[in-house]
Amino acid sequence: MFIASIQPNSMNSSVGAKCLINRSDKQSYIPLLRSFVRSCNTRSINISSLRDWVSIGMLGLLCVAPAMPQRNTARRPNTATQVAGSEALTPVAKNSLDAAVAALQSNSLAEAEREARAAVAASPRSAVPRNVLGVVLDRSGRSDEAFKEFSAAIKLDPTFVSARNNLGRMLAERGQKAEAIAEFERVLKTDPGHVQAHYNLGALYGDAGEFAKAAEHFARARQTDPNDPQLALAFLNVAYRANRSQEADAAAELVERAAGSDAKSLFTLATVLAETKQYERAARLFGHVNELTPHTFEVLYDLGIALYNLDRNQDAARYLAEAADLNPGPPETHFRLALIASAQNDHANSVLEFKHAIERDPRNPNFHFMLAREYSRIGYWDGAIEENTRAIEINPKEAAYVYARANAAYRKGEWSIAAADFDRAAELDPKIENIEYLRGYAHRAAGNFEKAREILEKFVATHPDHVDALSSLGYVAIEQGRLDDAEAPLKHALQLSPDEVPVLYDYARLALKRRGYPEAIARLEKVISKLPTLTQAHYQLFLAYSRLKQTEKAQVELAEFKRLEALEKQVEKERILDEKLRTQQMLGQAPK
Repeated sequence: MFIASIQPNSMNSSVGAKCLINRSDKQSYIPLLRSFVRSCNTRSINISSLRDWVSIGMLGLLCVAPAMPQRNTARRPNTATQVAGSEALTPVAKNSLDAAVAALQSNSLAEAEREARAAVAASPRSAVPRNVLGVVLDRSGRSDEAFKEFSAAIKLDPTFVSARNNLGRMLAERGQKAEAIAEFERVLKTDPGHVQAHYNLGALYGDAGEFAKAAEHFARARQTDPNDPQLALAFLNVAYRANRSQEADAAAELVERAAGSDAKSLFTLATVLAETKQYERAARLFGHVNELTPHTFEVLYDLGIALYNLDRNQDAARYLAEAADLNPGPPETHFRLALIASAQNDHANSVLEFKHAIERDPRNPNFHFMLAREYSRIGYWDGAIEENTRAIEINPKEAAYVYARANAAYRKGEWSIAAADFDRAAELDPKIENIEYLRGYAHRAAGNFEKAREILEKFVATHPDHVDALSSLGYVAIEQGRLDDAEAPLKHALQLSPDEVPVLYDYARLALKRRGYPEAIARLEKVISKLPTLTQAHYQLFLAYSRLKQTEKAQVELAEFKRLEALEKQVEKERILDEKLRTQQMLGQAPK
């Protein structure tokens, strides 16, 4: 999410108009950006996580009221000493409060707490000391106590925007986003130009995927200082997603100019651009960072990913391979290399890299799923079934994994497994395209004719012109001996697709069952004219001629049937042997 309590180099809370940190120079935000990047665990950096980390770091900066210049400060009284709706600070309270702020600046939290409590005791009806005490307690990790102090400050003065901003931030950290948004909106009712509130609302809306609202609030925050790179970075992160590309491009140019030749700032900008799918610009910046700090795993990896998204696979593979050489541990690098090899039909290297990824993260179901997909591409169905099974064991509720195993089992001729998996996939995700037809067909192939009939009839009721479903429904009716029921779906399928070979063949079988031998012969001859190698068509034609006592023609068809059957067996035997040899070669096994 966008809001969290990190940022070791700045305070996360508003303390009113007291200046805890003086950052009037806009360029001072760039070092904060750098120190933020250093705080990340660079070994596990990826594009999506850096987006969140960047936003979190910026929020930490902006929750300190004096860190951003305020609009029209002349009209705002010094809320450290004068707060509407609460009593003015006594001299004792003011001195204690100044001491608390100084101690907070030097991170002397125990002293800051003592002085803040003294200020509260000296001016118990003033909101300011309560707010400062809340900041101290929050910095000390005592969030529940801090929450109570911010609430108390608001009760004393409902218009005290610093306390409301802090309360909103804490609500967001607790996951109470709706309540946080409400607090920030209340801040804006009192002070429509409050930078932090606009920023925090932008962060929350961005986290919720409401990018138009997020961009609007970040744009309002930028009105205070349009040249601030931190605000520009936050804005462009959502502006691209809100289709405000021209403004986002201008913000990206500003951030890039402000970063200069600072590698870590450029890296952060490139990361945000990549996350918002501005891959061309991101790749250029990652390339520049690679020149500034060569042979850095994170840079090489993200450069490779950006190039991959630009379909520059050879360049992507080169940088990702270098990243893997520098640090072979992260599985994602090998996974991306596997995807690139797969896209280039380099199945051997694709399988090898998928296996490397699995070795490093065996509990990642997507790695198994994609290896299964690669196996399916080369017809290694046993391997596909095995890897999809492992993915299902890790995440049994993912429909894609079950569906993929069903397809592999179907292609292998394991009809019962395919039928059961199609049933389960439909249960997990009923929106899979044509899943009900696939269920019906699998049950038909498995010989579960009554189940197939039930499923196919429901499917045809909502898809009346689905030729394959109609043909399958007719086939099931023939196999169940319900010849009259077979007529309607087959006839309709034939009207929709007069030259569809499976439909012609099943209609011919229906005619043969009804002893309409001349009709059966006519349809079978049409089938054979379109597909001369359809073995079963010759056998059905042999039966039809035999029933009509046309022995010579029957024997010709029987001989052709036997020839094609023998040829099919030989072709299948060679196919299995070839597949086995190719699979062994790809897997690095010695031929047996």
